[in-house]
Amino acid sequence: MAEQIINQIPGYENGLVHYVSTTDEVSAIFLAAQIVSDLLNKWNSNVAFFSYTGRCQTLIDLVKNESKVARLHTVIQKNKLLQVFISKAQGMTNRKSVRQFVIEGMPELDASAKRRLEQHAKANHTSITVIEVHEEDVELSLD
Repeated sequence: MAEQIINQIPGYENGLVHYVSTTDEVSAIFLAAQIVSDLLNKWNSNVAFFSYTGRCQTLIDLVKNESKVARLHTVIQKNKLLQVFISKAQGMTNRKSVRQFVIEGMPELDASAKRRLEQHAKANHTSITVIEVHEEDVELSLD
């Protein structure tokens, strides 16, 4: 039986941007580590992790890459402009064969910026997962 080449990872389809919400920054980095581990070890896919909060080393400490072929590339993204991310992602797609991007701490995007990010994913056949933190204000009622 011939080996099948998988070019669409379930849940990380190429050409799509996925938004995942967490309630705090600790949950966000653990979720990112889980996603990156899955892509590296289960799917043998090259992954780029962009951190707008500077938590690349934390992610590296949490992820163990057991794949012989997949590589993790980390970027501390200091510039908040979306165009800077798109330029770096384009370069990684072309030079390092990265098809999976995980972004942590990205500033909230307006509708126009979301469309540009989706156009980038479609044009480059990549999957982008944006982990957003939406802190919930919990009010205690003393009734």
